[in-house]
Amino acid sequence: MFRKLSIFRKKDGDEGRLLRFHRTARTLELHSSDSSPSLIPSTVQEVQVEPISDSHLSKSAAAVRSAQPRQGSETEAGPLGLTVVYAPENGYKADIVFIHGLGGTSRWTWSKNKDPELFWPLKFLPLEPDVCLARISTFGYNANFRRAGSVSTTVLDFAKELLFDLKYAKDEGKEDLGMGSVPLIFVAHSMGGLIVKEAYIQGQNDPEYESIIKAISAIIFLSTPHRGTHLAETLNRILQSTMISNSKLYISELAKNSITLQRLNEQFRHIAPRLDIVSFYETQPTSILLNARVMVLEKDSSVLGYPGETSKALDADHHGVCKYTSPNDPNYITVRNVIISLLRKIASSSTSKETTPLNRSESHDLKSLLAITEHPAIDYSFFRDQWAPGTCEWILQNEDFIQWFQAPESMSTLLFLNGKAASGKSVLSSFLINNLVEKGACCQYFYIRFGDQKKRTLGAILRAIVYQMAQMIPKFLAKLLELPDETIDYETADPRTIWDRIFRSILFKMVDTGPLYWIIDGLDEAHDPREIFKLLPDISSSSVPLRILLVGRRTPEIESALQKVPNTLSSKMIGVEGHTEDLDSYVRQEITMPGDSDFKESVVKRVVEGSQNNFLWVRLAVDKLNLCYRLADVELALQELPDGMEALYDRMASSIAQNPSPTNRELASSILQFITSSFSGLTIAGLSQALNEDMSELLDLKRSVVDLCGGFATVDNGGNVTLIHHTAREYLLRGNKQPFHIGPDHAHESMFLSCMKCLMTIGLRSQINRNQVSEFVDYASSWWSSHLVLASLSDDKVDEVLRKFLTSHWVLTWIHILAASKKQRILIETSRNLSKYCFRRRQLTATPKAKGQQLFESWSTDFVKVMGKFGASLQQNPESIYKLIPPFCPLNSSIYQLFGKAEAKHIAVLGVSTESWDGSLARISLGSGRYASSITVSGAIVAVLAPPGSVFIYDSSTFEEATISPIEHGERLYRMELNKTGTLLATYGYRTTRIWDIPTGNCTTSVDNPMSRPRPLTMLFEHNSTTLLVGAEDLRIRSLNMNQQSPTWQLVTELGEPELEGHFAHSSSYMAFNKDGTLVAVAYRSYPLSAWELQGPVHIGHCWRKREETDRGDVIDAVWHPHSPELLGLYTEGVLFKWRPYDDDIVEVAIGASRLAISGDGNLIATGDVRGTVRIFATSNLVLLHQLTAEDTVLGLAFSPDPKRIFDIRRDHGNVWEPNVLLKLTAEQISQDESRSETGDLSRGLLAYSNSSRRIDSVTVFSASPAGHLYSYGTVRGVVRLLDLREEKSVDVHVSRGFLSIEQMSWSSDGRYFCFSDSAKRVFIMKVIDRAETPELAVETVAEISMNGMRNGPITQFLFHPKSSHLLISFDNFIRSVSLASSLVEYSVESEAFRYHRWIAHPQDPELVIGFGPDGIQILDWNLVEIRSVTPSLLRDLDCLSVDKVLVTQDRRHVLVQISSRNHSKEQTLQYFKTSDFPTSSGDTPETGEQRDQEVISPVILPYEVSSEVAFPLSFLSHNRLIFLSRDHSVCSWQLTDSKAMPTPRVGSSIATMNPSCPTNRHKSSVVIRKPFKELFWLPGDWISKDSLSLCSIWEVEKCFLCPRNGEVAVVKCAALA
Repeated sequence: MFRKLSIFRKKDGDEGRLLRFHRTARTLELHSSDSSPSLIPSTVQEVQVEPISDSHLSKSAAAVRSAQPRQGSETEAGPLGLTVVYAPENGYKADIVFIHGLGGTSRWTWSKNKDPELFWPLKFLPLEPDVCLARISTFGYNANFRRAGSVSTTVLDFAKELLFDLKYAKDEGKEDLGMGSVPLIFVAHSMGGLIVKEAYIQGQNDPEYESIIKAISAIIFLSTPHRGTHLAETLNRILQSTMISNSKLYISELAKNSITLQRLNEQFRHIAPRLDIVSFYETQPTSILLNARVMVLEKDSSVLGYPGETSKALDADHHGVCKYTSPNDPNYITVRNVIISLLRKIASSSTSKETTPLNRSESHDLKSLLAITEHPAIDYSFFRDQWAPGTCEWILQNEDFIQWFQAPESMSTLLFLNGKAASGKSVLSSFLINNLVEKGACCQYFYIRFGDQKKRTLGAILRAIVYQMAQMIPKFLAKLLELPDETIDYETADPRTIWDRIFRSILFKMVDTGPLYWIIDGLDEAHDPREIFKLLPDISSSSVPLRILLVGRRTPEIESALQKVPNTLSSKMIGVEGHTEDLDSYVRQEITMPGDSDFKESVVKRVVEGSQNNFLWVRLAVDKLNLCYRLADVELALQELPDGMEALYDRMASSIAQNPSPTNRELASSILQFITSSFSGLTIAGLSQALNEDMSELLDLKRSVVDLCGGFATVDNGGNVTLIHHTAREYLLRGNKQPFHIGPDHAHESMFLSCMKCLMTIGLRSQINRNQVSEFVDYASSWWSSHLVLASLSDDKVDEVLRKFLTSHWVLTWIHILAASKKQRILIETSRNLSKYCFRRRQLTATPKAKGQQLFESWSTDFVKVMGKFGASLQQNPESIYKLIPPFCPLNSSIYQLFGKAEAKHIAVLGVSTESWDGSLARISLGSGRYASSITVSGAIVAVLAPPGSVFIYDSSTFEEATISPIEHGERLYRMELNKTGTLLATYGYRTTRIWDIPTGNCTTSVDNPMSRPRPLTMLFEHNSTTLLVGAEDLRIRSLNMNQQSPTWQLVTELGEPELEGHFAHSSSYMAFNKDGTLVAVAYRSYPLSAWELQGPVHIGHCWRKREETDRGDVIDAVWHPHSPELLGLYTEGVLFKWRPYDDDIVEVAIGASRLAISGDGNLIATGDVRGTVRIFATSNLVLLHQLTAEDTVLGLAFSPDPKRIFDIRRDHGNVWEPNVLLKLTAEQISQDESRSETGDLSRGLLAYSNSSRRIDSVTVFSASPAGHLYSYGTVRGVVRLLDLREEKSVDVHVSRGFLSIEQMSWSSDGRYFCFSDSAKRVFIMKVIDRAETPELAVETVAEISMNGMRNGPITQFLFHPKSSHLLISFDNFIRSVSLASSLVEYSVESEAFRYHRWIAHPQDPELVIGFGPDGIQILDWNLVEIRSVTPSLLRDLDCLSVDKVLVTQDRRHVLVQISSRNHSKEQTLQYFKTSDFPTSSGDTPETGEQRDQEVISPVILPYEVSSEVAFPLSFLSHNRLIFLSRDHSVCSWQLTDSKAMPTPRVGSSIATMNPSCPTNRHKSSVVIRKPFKELFWLPGDWISKDSLSLCSIWEVEKCFLCPRNGEVAVVKCAALA
């Protein structure tokens, strides 16, 4: 029936092949013949191993093996590596791998008394049914801690060794073992369990081990130290004191709650849910050394505490849990039964198992998307640890629970489990979670914790449930991973947005998904429990049946909400009181005091009778009774037990107040102050840092917490310090009538001061850079402002410390911490809290600008703006906050005044007139002659419709125009629409409707419009963007199914408007769909607005004006609320209305607006008017929150998906606004804390205010004098301004009467002349008057030449002769040479060869010019006679190219040319030429009429690693330093080596060389990079726009970077540009 397999041996001559994976070990006995793998010292001799040669062997695994001596024969102890000990004759259905622990071996670990006949994996298991069908293997590794050797080997090294052997092991026939082809079960003892966990974690993100990781289905842990053991430290000390060995790193990792174990547990809990986990723990002490007996591992360390985990005791010590005397050994039978059960489960589910593990990348992406910082399993474990066997069983027999659990497959049900405080509800929840998981139910859960503000919001609940579902349902995960395209910030998003976008749009539409079980505990501790109930009506539309279990106290608001649960959802309630059997069972198990059974029975009875069904009271009573040692003490304790929790709390408070030691009372008070006021959990380490106690003075802080705090505080297995119950917090904060109490304001003051002290620690910045910050730093950086807003205002110390913090470098270090930990959002929350704090101070002080008030209010604004304008640079380089960001802030900001000024020697910003922050983030320009009509934003895309038929596409974050923009429909466009992810665009024209794929710009669908040519009034993508819904003026709703091969219009419904007496409905003038396309609003001229349900259709009602008017007003704009059947709109006279058609409730406000938009969460609406004003209102009550004004009429509005930004369209440009109010309101949604009731509503700190913007005359071109001092720029309205940088003077030298924009501009090399042209092709040549002649800036016009008669396109470039004698004027395919002396055109040449050329003066011959074009290089003299034509090898046979930039190195030996594609792609190349390759006038020149073949030269291609980062090359500085603007908008410096070190690519290279995405080009490096390019500084977010970035330049002589911004030119003086 079964056979033995011999050990796989390596044969002669096979040194280089993978033939076997075993190594051997010899072991000597210690004190007991039963000593074995364990955490207990065993004298182990040298471990010896055969050599293994394989190039794939990981370095760490190889390092482990290299330390092991060689030996060619096996010993009794067992081989190292992977060894098959049993395999069925006719194939196997599963693999079982045994892994030993510390000091053990692959055979003796599993053999009682080292008897080979008791090696149970081989001798017992193959005789068992089901097990005989599995292959059984052992894995041995060098666990001999007694042998001298490497001290740096870790658990990770052993785990990598295990993975490698599983992947590459071969049998004696040199065939792969095929691990991963069938389900895999691990049986691991002691440290072996940690190795399995680490291997499972490491394999998640390595495709090489994907099949093995997927095959792992179960792990059986035998006394595994998941939380470590104190004996590990003792063992290492013993080893250090001996001559034969030294301490081992992997032993240190076994120490109690070591960093390694904490990391393992944190990572493993996220990927463990798909596994079956069984944990066995020892119950007997183990003999060590002489006669000492200790418990090596307690139960809490051997049990993970995960949902669905099976845990069971074995009657054995640490050695005996893995050794058995016979097949009849009770411990063996227990373990065997588990193995059989797992194998049967595998057999039954092998064909139906759907779940696949999340790989590490997917897990990280999902956690990042959903902002998951802590898995709910941590809270589950906390309550599960408190469960006592035998309790909670009654719930499984409850009829209502059974009906809830076994409801019909398609039915959704709700069960409310309720009880009084401390009645054991949360422990009961953990019991039910475990029970559901054990039964194979798909269960998700969440514990609402009153002491952790982040766990009290509905958003946190929904995100946690989504994350758990994604781990269990692959098709749900696949849909979730598409969500980042929508650019919704789910951490700050309104809960309703999360519910609609993920639950309603994805989960509820999934088919073939079994019932989901949701358990939400602590309902009464949520910020607003009613929010959860408001979501329940939507469940009726779910195709996935939901079983929802809510657990909490029956508060009035919950009672009221329960009454409103829809009848479509079956709901029941179960009370937990009255089940004294649980109390009785708990007391019997936990009471340990001496006494006979009758005596204990009487004690149990009295405790249960006095409990009033309160588990907390019982637990505290049992703890007190267990301290009694005499009968009299027990009786006294029973008599003194207080009656109920209130009295018990009084007793506990009295014990603190009556502590005879003032020092102890003060310490207890401080501890409780910090615990009660903390916004998230504190660990023992964090608490010690918060207390700022000298730990050398405190013998044991954990003991101090328990002993001094009267029982109010407890420390769990993870070292977290918490109150015993949230009712304890309520008691302590209630008032001063108790024997001991905590003052909330003083507690928050203490916590604030402690946070400040932590953040103002000397050397904190260096600790950050070394990643050695203390644990409390994370808490302090996140929550100091939340404590500030609740702190007492009576103590000036708070103000003093806050001022000190905000006026020193500590505030920058804090921002550094936030950026480094990706928590920049806290800047917004801090801004909000500072606003609240300032509001409280204004109420308190008589003078509104009290000391420090201006500072605090200024920083409140600075924090928001730094986040908005510099968020990207902070994310890339957190240290930029110290020197690179402050100089770019406005002059009046605190961050500039305190830190920006100090950096003036290194970096300074000039030329900008704005001295304060404004709400403008960016400006979008459509270009001259383009006028926009509408705008829409979705995902990462901004789309602007510009009649007649163009749609411009921009990135919603960088505001850059996409390479595929504009999209040309080809005819007059009526309307456009984006799908939710911004990946599809629908354009509806006069004759056709087209669907465009945004990433490629391709038209995927084109359909002829209906013959009647109805004008579309509204459009919507639905059904996951597979259907386009269109409502037209003919009152017909049509759809287009893009899944069809040849889509055609389908009539969905026709709206037959009911007749109204005295009114006649003309054709519709406006329509609006709601978010999911189920409702539509229809407006007419001189007729009331209608609302319809499309299903049917069903007419809901008419919207009548609130007051009688002759003109009832036509609706000109309207939007549906995204989460409710509520319509908001505008009448022609500018009245804003809000109408609920089902209730016929209407509100009107006259605001004079003409455009309207609503945020994605429905909380805000924005309106625009003809005066250029944008107003922001709260949707709920139409209260004005903010307004801003800019030039021109607002033609269109849209919110970003966040919604933190507003986009508007005004004629030929658009604005991007990011006002503080949007950021702070977003923060409010995720930071609802108790300060609401104490500091008032947010609106107190966010009073509506106006922000006016001056009219901006955008800069179209600028240029700087090579001689320094002077620079000039031209504008859209035809103004040319000359400026003196050093004297800070300016003068307008030209103002166009016809508002003709300035198109080109250039300066002569000596700085005496500059020229410019306008859109009428008039060329102006100006001469700067010598300053010796006049103290003022002045110029004189040298010439004004009209080129209007030219039909060769616009002027494309000016180029002055190096000696300022001539001016070259370039057109599309035409060039002219103008003499500055005569102001006449001397020479003109027209040639197709000049098309798309960029011209420079010959770097080594001033009498020549060189033109770089897509087809070649032309060299001319200033008489425009061609000297030579040169073709770069890389440009041969290439079309559609454009030369964007030509730069000359300072030594004039090289030229850099940027070439890109004109076909809307991002393909580009940077070519590096030697100027010596270009002929000079002294060389051979062709005779007149002589033809010469074109020369071919081979430039050098800059490496992809750099060229791919270059957006715009700017200039060369000394030593061949290239200054460029990167794609992430940073100004960078990169040094090129001499071209001699640069190999030349072969002639004939194709477009692949020019395509950065080409794989062959990614690894080419033609230039040797001495060091990576360096970011000098980042551009603020509001400087970034398409037009501005393309004009940026370097002014070498002044060491400046120039960038146009808001009608000015910002000049950045930077020492690094020297």
